[in-house]
Amino acid sequence: MERQALRIRQGDREPVTVFETPTVGPVAGTGGLCNQVNRWRWGPGSIGRQAVQAVAVSPDGASVVFDVTDEFSFYPVPLPLNLPPEQKGLFWVRADGTGLRRLGPPSRTHFFAVTQAHGIADYSARRVLNFSPDGRTIAFVDKALGVDGHEGDQVVTVDVATGERKQVTRLPPAAPPAGYPGNAPTVFGPAFVDERTIAFSSSANPDDSNPEGNYVLMTIKTDGSGLDVPLPVPVALPGGKIELRFVITGDRPQTIDVLVPGRPTNDPPLRVEIWEIFVIDEGQNILQLTNFHRGDTWYSLVDVDRERIYFTASANPEELGTNPSGNCQLFSIDRLGRDLRQLTNFRETEHSVAGCSGQQRPRGCYVGTLSQDPRSRALLFYSSCDPLGTNPNGAQIFAMQPDGSGLRQLTDSRGLVREADGTYSGELPGPWAYGPYVP
Repeated sequence: MERQALRIRQGDREPVTVFETPTVGPVAGTGGLCNQVNRWRWGPGSIGRQAVQAVAVSPDGASVVFDVTDEFSFYPVPLPLNLPPEQKGLFWVRADGTGLRRLGPPSRTHFFAVTQAHGIADYSARRVLNFSPDGRTIAFVDKALGVDGHEGDQVVTVDVATGERKQVTRLPPAAPPAGYPGNAPTVFGPAFVDERTIAFSSSANPDDSNPEGNYVLMTIKTDGSGLDVPLPVPVALPGGKIELRFVITGDRPQTIDVLVPGRPTNDPPLRVEIWEIFVIDEGQNILQLTNFHRGDTWYSLVDVDRERIYFTASANPEELGTNPSGNCQLFSIDRLGRDLRQLTNFRETEHSVAGCSGQQRPRGCYVGTLSQDPRSRALLFYSSCDPLGTNPNGAQIFAMQPDGSGLRQLTDSRGLVREADGTYSGELPGPWAYGPYVP
């Protein structure tokens, strides 16, 4: 039996359910996703099976937007959700659960890829629904006509007040880069750099500026003008270091996970490339913050004081030497790439095989999908680790202070549980989002 519910919780108030799918099942042949979600303790993997594909909270914490569709509920076999048309779409609701309204149709681009070897490769955690800084607009990826008149992945925006939908990019046809599943998205991760600029990653090749078809970082104005591809991202040569010659002048730095050339020094499941953390400011000042040469350095976040960056990685940086197990940890660094700190010390095995990419024991546990409360500065993150002895076989949302102190568990999902009759049931959070504290 399968069921999904979207719940909103404000502070210590009881959660409010704003959307729920019908209970479906039992359905034969569901072992693939059941195994991946529950044994890997990866709740966001439900997007390959259930209806809620993405969630975002407005910058003021007053409203929530979420995407619902049953068009992608097929892994490993189709799930007959049979949602009526009025229950599918992009929806807006107040944080107290009132005022639910439909903004328009759902995205027709799935935020995941299905791989034969490892199941679901999730792209949804890369902020697929993003509010503008003023909270008036949502950016995401949808199917739309490109410059040649053919349909493909494009960046679109929706006005939260009116529901007006606007296509921002008109990229040429593209395919996922070599080594990626053929059904991987060709555009992902659109995020507002400022009110008028959106950054995103794409394998498209406009004006022959990306002839190898790699995922590269691009920016574009919200009116569709000023496409900049690829951005002049500085990359350190193997064995080299980044020289700090960049001037950060703006007051709205954003972080982006960037694919850089080379083979990672680790070999995490689902990924065969190097990812590093970059900070981008004013749409043109770019600085590489990490140089770990690993395939699982991502989930970055700028502190509310705009001076430090938080991110997850399985690296054991030479200057720290505090993560010999290679488990997924939460790190911080200042916006100029200095003062690297390891904030967590999670481990479930002497050597984690999968780092921040895989979740199945005995490979280790992981940390991901970061948020921050702007009032208390508490960091919130999703993790399959069990640092408090209360999460032995599942995943939870945790909170802690920016220096790594005050760790506490915010959710109490059951995880994978064997029932009295010998059957197993699983309950995990995800996808999830967090917004600012509202008293």
